[in-house]
Amino acid sequence: MNNLHKNTEPLVEEVLKHFFSEEDAREFSSKYLSAEPPAEDSKKPGKEKITDDFEIDLESGIRTRSDVDLLITFAENKLEYDRFLDLLLYLGQATITSGEFATALDIHEKLANSSADSPRMNNIAANAFLRIGEVYSRQAKWELSYNFLGKADKLFSTENDVKGNAECENMMGTIYGDQGELETAIEHFEKALEILEDNPDSVLKGKIEINLGIISSIQGKFDNALSYFRRALLDFERVEDVKRVSEIYQDMGMVYTKKKEYQNALSELDKSLQAAVQANYLQTIGIAYLSKAYVYTQLNDLTLAEAFADKAMEVAYKLNDKLTIAEVYKIKGIIQRSLENYETAENYLLTSLRLNKEATNKLNLAETEYELGILYKKLSQPEKSSTHFTEALKYFRKINAVEEIKEIEKFLKK
Repeated sequence: MNNLHKNTEPLVEEVLKHFFSEEDAREFSSKYLSAEPPAEDSKKPGKEKITDDFEIDLESGIRTRSDVDLLITFAENKLEYDRFLDLLLYLGQATITSGEFATALDIHEKLANSSADSPRMNNIAANAFLRIGEVYSRQAKWELSYNFLGKADKLFSTENDVKGNAECENMMGTIYGDQGELETAIEHFEKALEILEDNPDSVLKGKIEINLGIISSIQGKFDNALSYFRRALLDFERVEDVKRVSEIYQDMGMVYTKKKEYQNALSELDKSLQAAVQANYLQTIGIAYLSKAYVYTQLNDLTLAEAFADKAMEVAYKLNDKLTIAEVYKIKGIIQRSLENYETAENYLLTSLRLNKEATNKLNLAETEYELGILYKKLSQPEKSSTHFTEALKYFRKINAVEEIKEIEKFLKK
């Protein structure tokens, strides 16, 4: 079933392979796609390429949305009802992975509505609510995310689906972690592991171990973090889950960054990008670009730092990923501070501060307070510098982030 139509989106091609006969796939291609104009070449002349060889197309969203809409119409008339719902679940998860969040929400809302009046469809509805909660969490829409995860959790309990309950706990932990509430996050992750004790699921357990590794990294427990990540990496490589592999390499890159082992960090981040591009996983692509930008600020290669920050911003805007957008402004502030463009640096860092406050992300907020403390120290404004360092220190003491505490205390003593 290769090359059914030269302009078929890869996501649609995969669905056609999984859910339709070759004859049906050819029918869809000829009837629904033949009239569509060829996609324009998104590589604009003169656009400089960063020498990392990880190029992605950020302009394919409209085409993907159109093809998915047409495919759902085709499938609804071709497939048995249960098989059609399976297709929607598959499409829904795939669109989350590829960062097509508006399409993902539409698909999962359709699933939830389709199963609302039938108790036998509770599990379908629960999974739809879980994925809607996941999409909203990625956009830092915390209250909406909590609401849908709560609905999912109740339905999973009704169905005695303990793995579904564990996944809800894991997602809740992730949200609290993203907001910087690490102790609450750990409680949810440990509850998820407890649920899985009598119901083994190595994949879900691996996801939870990744999250516990991230928290260990934040707290400066680098050996613990790497142990979590390496265990999870073996699990996900065994099941060929390229998406999770890309996340783990990214996480390991961040550990090496914190250890100031920058070449090791870049090596892990390149592995992350390679896997993320293979999986078309925009979320990790954007974060890996961002992480590389930060590493290059530490290596004082500000040209590459700026270039990777710009690429990270492109991805973040496409995904409406507010946390990453705030982080890009922080990196841009660090770059401009290094270039001694202090007014621009201040504007970028204050923008990052505002966005992190709006997203109630306490960890990223503290990190930005720290960078502002350094900026105002350079500007010989000791009162402002001390205020920002003190705010950062309060949070880092609360989560016992040993390395950050040491750094800030050094600045405050100078």
